[in-house]
Amino acid sequence: MSGGDVEKYYRDGRIREIAEYCESDVVNTYRVWLRYELFRGRLSNAQFQASEEHLVEFIKAREGTRPHLADLM
Repeated sequence: MSGGDVEKYYRDGRIREIAEYCESDVVNTYRVWLRYELFRGRLSNAQFQASEEHLVEFIKAREGTRPHLADLM
């Protein structure tokens, strides 16, 4: 799914798939922000790595209810 598909999915009543797409998008946006802060010097490499590790732990803890996030680990 991509952003261009959201309207069609909405019309087709596929709300759960839209929500899963949005959740994945949020995780990816967070990772872009982490990298941006690393490049700006506001995060050290150790802080960046720790944030990534915490994110992976967060996703793993939700594997049973959010399997669509497993591809983002």
